Amino acid sequence: MPFESFNGQLAPLVVTFLWSLGMGLLSYYLVYKTTLFNHLIEVPLVPPFLTLPAVMFAFLMGFMSSDAWQNYSYARTALINESVAISRILNIPVGTPELQNSIKLSMQTYLEAVLNEEWADSTNKFPSPKAQASIDAMELSIWQGVAACGQASGKSFSCIDSVMSGAFIGALKDLRAARKQRLSLGDVGSADGKWILAIILGLISVISVAAAHRHNIKTGITALILYCLSIWIALGIAVLFSNPYEGSDRLKPIPFMTILESLKNISK
Repeated sequence: MPFESFNGQLAPLVVTFLWSLGMGLLSYYLVYKTTLFNHLIEVPLVPPFLTLPAVMFAFLMGFMSSDAWQNYSYARTALINESVAISRILNIPVGTPELQNSIKLSMQTYLEAVLNEEWADSTNKFPSPKAQASIDAMELSIWQGVAACGQASGKSFSCIDSVMSGAFIGALKDLRAARKQRLSLGDVGSADGKWILAIILGLISVISVAAAHRHNIKTGITALILYCLSIWIALGIAVLFSNPYEGSDRLKPIPFMTILESLKNISK
């Protein structure tokens, strides 16, 4: 995204303001300081013409805003589903108390890796090998218990019946799916193409506003200021929700933090 090199929660609003200001200044220079549009002084554009690029830009912003809000809703659902799957895994009385404690330790490691590496360090763009290893360790312990049911006496693992193992594997499957959805949504804001096209279309619409007022510079400046402010607001709303894990309105992993805190209190 064009503003990813900037830091801070309000960086999207600052950068979109600079983009809007740049479009206004460039349009002012092209229309009023060059000879490209001098012919419009005697034969001005009809005012309805300026609505065409503006309407196209409005449709594009509506589509991008709707897509961004949909991704935000999907990310919130993924967060809920992942936390529910974690709670189910921790509440299934599978195997011996020793196995349950081992699962809780693996889940604690998983949550720490998710919060510190996936959520904090990469804003859910890259998976954590430690988190994946924790999931694999929990699944392996269950399959070892299932395999132990068909072994003779003296087996090293306690038997886990099909009901418990099925419930646990189902919860683990839901955890994997919710985690993959969270990680896939963390990378939705990295596509620069749509933002570049939106900026180009916005620039065309600003130029059309200035060109329609080429015969009167004062009126044109007023129209440019009002329209560029409108573009800033439209771009700002779309950008704020473009990535559900960044910005001032980003999602926070409060359910994960709550579960991790309860696990630490139990282990004390």
